Amino acid sequence: MRIGVVGAGIAGLSAARTLHAAGHKVVVFEGAGEVGGRCATREVEDFIFDTGATAIAPRGRSLETVMLHELDTSDLVLIDKPIYTHTALRVSPGAASKMNVARYTYRDGNCKLPEMLAKGLEVRTRHVVKGIERAHDHFRIGQEGFDAVILCAPLPDTAAMLNDMGEPRALGHVFYRSCLSVLLGYDKEIPDINYHAIIDVEQRHPLTWLSIESVKSPGRAPDMQTAMVAQLSPQFTELHYDTEDGAIVSATVEYIERLYGQAWSAPVVFDVKRWKYSQPENLASFENINHPSDRLLVASDGLIGGRVEFAYEAGQRVAKMLME
Repeated sequence: MRIGVVGAGIAGLSAARTLHAAGHKVVVFEGAGEVGGRCATREVEDFIFDTGATAIAPRGRSLETVMLHELDTSDLVLIDKPIYTHTALRVSPGAASKMNVARYTYRDGNCKLPEMLAKGLEVRTRHVVKGIERAHDHFRIGQEGFDAVILCAPLPDTAAMLNDMGEPRALGHVFYRSCLSVLLGYDKEIPDINYHAIIDVEQRHPLTWLSIESVKSPGRAPDMQTAMVAQLSPQFTELHYDTEDGAIVSATVEYIERLYGQAWSAPVVFDVKRWKYSQPENLASFENINHPSDRLLVASDGLIGGRVEFAYEAGQRVAKMLME
């Protein structure tokens, strides 16, 4: 079969990789300039930040075998410190059963994972798919014909594309939260801490998540310096999504000061990444959206769960359904 995959996030790459390994011709279309979707990394001067998924916890699912036994592991880092929790910026150890899950990252950024998944695939970046036509038993994307198509964009975008095709599916109830990720680099070393990240489990504080990138993995900051990624709550993000970067950074730095003291009031580098579709708030049923007899299928973290390993599983599952 010749198969078009729309979207080169983890779900799309998983589907394409599975089909390619089985001998099918696959073309992946991606509107951005790089693969990976929310599994993304940004370099600011000498600092490296994971701006979306800050760690990968495969939890025994199919992605674990891929990461540990099929892909190059020379850059893979097992994060050796757990996640702690915070309540109003008061930090405490989290529940061991939840916080001590094996989590991985890549030394030069989590973008390494999608880059490796894409190796050997035909991926066309900066190619926005504006429409898909179904003609009898095949599909057209632009001037090209395909035996099947897999839609792997965030579900709101996928729903719009399906509606434009006159093939609506039950996706309208799935909503994604937005997220502001604030990247901070400091010219000082973080005090010795027993965690690599903290989370506000209740999501009552604007600082929902803080990943100390230079504790998480070596090489994320110059010697004796610190890299951090702060992810702000859905409520804060909704209020400030269009606020200028300086004001967002200033508000975030105030929280860092309260955690670590006034010496942390002046980052030497900073940036803001806006995620319109950060994580699904609810899910659609995989079985209701995808029918074994169809060749127009959907793969997304909005079908199984809003984590990297679930996105990979969704793509793999759709690919196997198509081959069967």
